[in-house]
Formats: sequence, C-alpha cells, structure tokens
Amino acid sequence: MIINELDVHQLCRTRDNNVSLEGPKRLGYLSSSDSENNSAFSQDKLALRYLDFPDPVNIDCLQGYDPNVKYGHFISKDTLLLRWILENEETMQKFPSDFIGNNGVIKDLMTIKDYVYDWSLSAIKIRGKIILNRVESTEKKTRIDKQSESVNKSTYAAFNFPNLITKSKSEQEGTLFYGVFHSKIGSHRILHTGKLHYVESAQELDKPFDEMKFVSIRKMHVLGNCPSSIQANNWWSLATLSGIDTIVCAKCARDFTVAKIEKLRVDDLIDKHKQMIFVASLDSILDHLKSIVTEENQYYDFHFNGKEKKFIGCLKMDLEDNLIPSWYIDGQIPNGSC
Repeated sequence: MIINELDVHQLCRTRDNNVSLEGPKRLGYLSSSDSENNSAFSQDKLALRYLDFPDPVNIDCLQGYDPNVKYGHFISKDTLLLRWILENEETMQKFPSDFIGNNGVIKDLMTIKDYVYDWSLSAIKIRGKIILNRVESTEKKTRIDKQSESVNKSTYAAFNFPNLITKSKSEQEGTLFYGVFHSKIGSHRILHTGKLHYVESAQELDKPFDEMKFVSIRKMHVLGNCPSSIQANNWWSLATLSGIDTIVCAKCARDFTVAKIEKLRVDDLIDKHKQMIFVASLDSILDHLKSIVTEENQYYDFHFNGKEKKFIGCLKMDLEDNLIPSWYIDGQIPNGSC
C-alpha cells in the first residue's frame, strides 16, 4: 500500500545548504567470516590488511575469475551491526541515535539527486530507532544477471584488485572488517557501519584503532584521467562516512591488468558545492523518513525510481526475520553466528 510519493527534485530545492556533517566518530569495530551462508561475528582486528604493492606493478586483476558466476549481487551484513549494538549497550547510551544503517544505504540517500538507477530499502522503528536496510531491487538483480562478459569482468576486477595489493598478518582469508561510527547531521544522529579493510602500512596494525590510518582501494579505466562523475560521487560519500581521506586508485587497462597505481585525496573528488548538496540532501531525506516511519515494529518499504526521481513509500503488513532478526527485536544476544 503506497502511503507517500516524494519528488526528489522538489525536496532538494527546499534543502538547507548550511547543514553540516559532524563525524564520523569511531566507536568500535567488528569482523565477520561467512560459513554456510551464516556470518560468524567477532570483535577483533585479525581481518585487517595492509598495503603491499608488488614491484614492479604488473597485476592481472582477473586471477581467479569464474565466467559462470555473475558478480555484483548485494549480500547484506546488516545483522552484524545489530549484534554489535546488543553487545555494546554502554556505548549506545553514550552515543544515542535516531537512525541505524550501513554506509551503502546512507550513501544512496546522500547522492539521491544524482543517482540514475533504481534502488530499494526497508525501514522499521524498534525501541525508538529507525533501522534502514538495503534491499537489492528487482531492476538491479535483472541488470546483473544480464550483464555482459566485459561488465562482469570489470565488476570482478574491482572486487579482486584490493586482495592483490594487500597482505594480512593472520590466516583468516575471506574475513571482512567493519568500523562502527556515529555521525550527526542537522537534528539527526546516525549509527552506521562501513568497510575498513585496509590500512596504509603494516605499522598501522600496531596502533590503537582510533589512530589507524585507513585507505579505500578503487579502480578506474586507464583511458580516464580522473574518476567518472558516478565514481567520484560514490567514492567521496563512502570514504567520508568512514573517515577516510585517501583513495588508492588503480588504472585498469582493457585486458584488466594494472601497471599504475596512484593516490587521490578524497576531498578533491568532488567540489565543495556538491559536497554541501549531498549533505543537505541526506538531511532532507532523513527528515522525510522520520516523518513517515512513525509506528514501532512496523515495516515500511521505500523504492527510488532513478529515471523519474520519485521516492515512493509503502506500508508492509508483516515483519520479516531475514531483514530484522527476531533476536534483535527481543533484545537477546544470539549464540554463535548471526
């Protein structure tokens, strides 16, 4: 049942460009490894990897590529943050929040005015906090399943390249590391999580978490002198939400080999005016979500139409355990995997 339809262009015209983003403040971290489709949760730093460039740089990014697999499907890890919340009640009391979500969904809200593809999210208010969950849209699933071999290889190369220029001191292959952050924008307080897999050097691993220097690793086409507009928007948003100021960027050739790696300043990816627009847009969208998602324990679905720039809200009748697990609703820390 549709309960609201919002024109994004109209929303962004009424935004307050003076609003600022305070944060992100690092609150903690978590790691996970997949086992039989479950995510094993832990709060250690063994999954961290550090930069270790080959010399000379001559990297085949398609190592391990499987042409029978379609790469790019979204796998939600949102339950990991919910587990962290239950295990860190004291921290949660010190840093109250209105919204809970991962950096991917916050990025989508932040860049909504410039986004050209469809996407979906669900929202539910539990114990006064609105939890935002990314949902892979039917349009995106279809696009990935039908993507060309070249696009499939490009997606895999972007996923695989970071593993080829980093090392780990542990034997935990396939384990992912996330930071937990608290940010404030306007009147909204956000608890969010984002990937923090890579530190600048092996020496960073010996530092306290608050002092570690993290980097983001990306790739772009070798013929481009700079990232595309979409890349720049996404890279800036995700890095900013994670408190990262450096992008390690690969120049990828047509055959998906890399012979040049350079470092980019996150603050230089997009101009100051666009940064202000993105922050103001996020503030406006959060205002809108807060006005719609009012009932406790009630699911709301939101779908963004990238072509028409419409943000449509629907009311759902039933709770779904695969989005918000029952153990979180009950406030009980689960045993074992999430």
